[in-house]
Amino acid sequence: MFLYSMLMVVLVYCRLAVCGGSLGAALVCARAPGLTERQRAMCRQSPAAVAAIGDGLRMAYAECRLQLAGRRWNCSGVGDGHHFGHVMPMATKEAAFTYAITSAGVTHALSAACARGDLPACQCTSNRRRGTSTSEQFEWGGCGEGAYGARLARRFLDARELERDARALMNLHNNRVGRKVSQIVKDLVRRECKCHGVSGSCAVRTCWRALPQFRAAAAALRDRYDRAKLVAPHPQRHARQQPPHHTHLVLVRRQKQNPGVVRVPRKSDLVFLEPSPSYCERDDAVGSFGTHSRVCNRTSRGDDGCESLCCGRGYSTVRRVLESKCRCRFHWCCRVTCDTCVARTETHVCN
Repeated sequence: MFLYSMLMVVLVYCRLAVCGGSLGAALVCARAPGLTERQRAMCRQSPAAVAAIGDGLRMAYAECRLQLAGRRWNCSGVGDGHHFGHVMPMATKEAAFTYAITSAGVTHALSAACARGDLPACQCTSNRRRGTSTSEQFEWGGCGEGAYGARLARRFLDARELERDARALMNLHNNRVGRKVSQIVKDLVRRECKCHGVSGSCAVRTCWRALPQFRAAAAALRDRYDRAKLVAPHPQRHARQQPPHHTHLVLVRRQKQNPGVVRVPRKSDLVFLEPSPSYCERDDAVGSFGTHSRVCNRTSRGDDGCESLCCGRGYSTVRRVLESKCRCRFHWCCRVTCDTCVARTETHVCN
């Protein structure tokens, strides 16, 4: 699964393509490694869109680390270029969250680029409505950029899942959850305006719908990550005597009740196929960076507490004495004197 390392390479290529014109776009899209034919076609048609996709990736990686900062798995390695292809080898809930937040970030970035008029293929900029009132001229800029961003994100990200095995179905499902959450958050748009006129008279006012911060979508996905559902592939038949027509994902029940009843996950659920490792020790085979040398909170009973984060190995306390200038005073003329303040700090680090 080298999806994300490939996409970061594409970002670099497409930044060059945007600056190099149509000929440069054709060359770099043809040479960019790891792309499917559909992705190459999209890269040639709209290098600016693929550059926006790269912006969405970086935003998603930053939010991933922020949302899970105090947990054993804190998105370590996600988006670190050559490391990323091997970070999520297992189909765990962490992989589900990574795919979903990436899909949401790409959708958000494409929608924002569309609303700004940065994407020539986006129809938003040509659908402006103009109206007037007795007190001012009013120009409205904007459109259904959320739907456009979701559609473009789906075309690019889902094109990577060429097979239809269980892992591909899981990835596609979580991609869809990310797009949906991003669109729901976009419904909370707010109106922002800018005045134009002599001496700030606001003779003409331009208004637009401002997208909410991506952090709201990331927090919603973190909640879904905490409630992610374990699933398994299940053959689907149109009739009892027919061979399986295709495979879909069904919930794995904790208790073996009603074995004949098959339930599918909700469209809003993140899904995974394998239980997560403990992430206590470094193990590249399962994508674990371990928690050695991680800073923990001695007084917390949550995920960031030393008891949980250090996995029972204990922790060390590092004490520091920091000196800094404080209570500075200005004396006429012209001298500044300051006191020296001493602060003692304690940092707790997992063994």
